[in-house]
Amino acid sequence: MKISIAVPSYNYGQYIEACLSSIQKQNYDNFEVLIADGGSTDTSLEIIQQFCEQDKRFRLVSTEDDGQADAVQRAFSQANGDIYCFLNADDCYLSISALDDVIGSFVAYPNVELISFGGYFIDEVGKLIKKIHYRYHSLDGFHLMRYRTAVLQPGTFWKRDVYESQAWPSEFHFVFDVVFFYRAFEKHSWLELPNPIAGYRLHGENKSLTIRPERIDELASFEAMKFSKGSLRVVYLRTIAALMRGCEKLGTIGNPLKKGLYLVVNSLAYLTIYRLPSI
Repeated sequence: MKISIAVPSYNYGQYIEACLSSIQKQNYDNFEVLIADGGSTDTSLEIIQQFCEQDKRFRLVSTEDDGQADAVQRAFSQANGDIYCFLNADDCYLSISALDDVIGSFVAYPNVELISFGGYFIDEVGKLIKKIHYRYHSLDGFHLMRYRTAVLQPGTFWKRDVYESQAWPSEFHFVFDVVFFYRAFEKHSWLELPNPIAGYRLHGENKSLTIRPERIDELASFEAMKFSKGSLRVVYLRTIAALMRGCEKLGTIGNPLKKGLYLVVNSLAYLTIYRLPSI
């Protein structure tokens, strides 16, 4: 089975070499790496071109896009593998046997169409911080995916037909992967395995870890897809987004207020077993 790995890239020159090297060093060698760069102005393109010249499994498929979701779609439009995944330019695989684990698991579970593996948070220089544990609540699990679509994106792989069975949610900027995975969950069989294969790098520019009203608005739009525009979950998130914008108008004084609101909202989500959405 061939693995198609999409790598969206934009000004992550300090991380992308580690990302691409972690793929190149894999024991399992039947893969292609499709890199979509958004017009980087740092050293990213130079590093990408070096990999493409040295290893024909690496291809630069685009040098402009309309954001991360569009970049991933551009990469997948040229994919011809059996298994798909995408690895952000600031993330990496943790060991040279990561893709061996992926293929071995799909062989062992032939009826499963998506498999999510575990991972570790890593720091800016690649040092392990702690194991990623998305199932915070003792009652959490796949049965709650409608209320909390918690998926470790760099550790998740899926068969080609999963991608082809739905429209790629390129209209979303912050939560396109969440939307894609939820739609996949509705239609396809999924398995979670504990093997830690992915490194999720924490740094100051992580989109999913910053408190942005725009991201909360997208989460509200996602909730509207599942429930309705007038549902409590949507109104609740729109209100939180408005409060976050109010905090931003306060300048530096608003930063601790934003963090406090973030903690309150996610604590309420936990206590209600995600009947109130998290952010």
